[in-house]
Amino acid sequence: MQWREPLRLLVGNRRFAALWSSDLFATIGDRIHRVALAALVYQLTGSMTVAGLAFLASGLPDLLLGPLAGVIVDRFDRRVVMIASDLLRVPLVLALPLASWTWVLSIYPLLFLINAAAILHRPAKMAAIPSVVRGGQLTTANSLSSLAESLGDIGGYPLAGLLVGGLVAAFGAEQGLIGAFAVAALGYLCSAAVLWPLRLPRHERLEAASVQTVWSDLFQGIRFLVGNRLVRANTAIVTLGAVAIGMAMPLLVGYAYARPERGEVAYSMLNFGIGVGSVAGAMLMGALNARRLGSLVLGGLVVMGVGLFGLGLEPPLWLGVGLTALTGLGNMLFLIPSVTIVQRATPAHLMGRIFALRSTVLFTVLIAANGIGGWIGDWVGAARAFSLVGSALVLATIMAMLLPSIWLANRLDELTLEPSS
Repeated sequence: MQWREPLRLLVGNRRFAALWSSDLFATIGDRIHRVALAALVYQLTGSMTVAGLAFLASGLPDLLLGPLAGVIVDRFDRRVVMIASDLLRVPLVLALPLASWTWVLSIYPLLFLINAAAILHRPAKMAAIPSVVRGGQLTTANSLSSLAESLGDIGGYPLAGLLVGGLVAAFGAEQGLIGAFAVAALGYLCSAAVLWPLRLPRHERLEAASVQTVWSDLFQGIRFLVGNRLVRANTAIVTLGAVAIGMAMPLLVGYAYARPERGEVAYSMLNFGIGVGSVAGAMLMGALNARRLGSLVLGGLVVMGVGLFGLGLEPPLWLGVGLTALTGLGNMLFLIPSVTIVQRATPAHLMGRIFALRSTVLFTVLIAANGIGGWIGDWVGAARAFSLVGSALVLATIMAMLLPSIWLANRLDELTLEPSS
């Protein structure tokens, strides 16, 4: 295994290092923002319904504007798009505590605007990575990119908890939360500052926009996503993972609070296991720099299914943490190769639209699976539901192995990958 390759890429490629560092800063800012938001809603209302509506407002831009975000990414300089995404969030995040103390309902439009700006950043970053690294380094680069997000989860949430709790204890709820949101805004500012000197290679730009051309651009992306066998097959197989993850999210809450240990302790430890497994998976993928990407996607889904099924056996907490780590590992083993497959199979001028469309599909599936998973958990219990979800994922993956298009990704180097009409 080439353990030096990820470090060489991160240290030796300044443009990729800028993208990676920006992502880490923005992820930490986002985690602080989320924890501060939960505290703000609780301080204002003490209502879980209001909290649920707040997170719904956060997710609506992905559903309503996600595909159009891809058109923007493909029409403009991707560096400018990422910087604009970061800078637009700064005043909106700062305004959240100030406006909500005056009028609580102002949370909803502000969260919608914050996340409308945020959805531009990820497809722009994913589309920019192939322009700054060689084709043979894409899997390593995507592994490092996922590692930045996983590190942001592992370090960002504990840091956010300490920061928000400490500021509130020191300065009171109102001033403490204003300070916490200010630190979150600082994360976005640091992300923009890192990207400021970055120069990306020029890509083929689209003609001047009108309503008609924007719709035409969007449908061009949809036609490619549906018409390209490799991208279509990969999107379908990744949807299986999104369904399993979406169903597992509410189940993990019920599972943790049904255990003999304190629910919040169990829940925190189980989520910590997911983070550790994700970091391990990202590091492993970066070291392997494997080429049989289709096999890795299928193997990752099976690993995740085994981990979910194991939770259904209700093992001791320490073993449960190990099983959630296995699910995090499996998640990275199928997610990172999937990103590389799409980057290799998609022309540069379409890449923003394809990643945005995929994100919209996967996010929609995730939300629907959240509701289904919670309903199944209430019906049969969280542990039995985990067994059902895990076994169904393994079975569905085995059935997918019968489709020839799934295995095309193992022959990326042999294929001429051009857009399908």
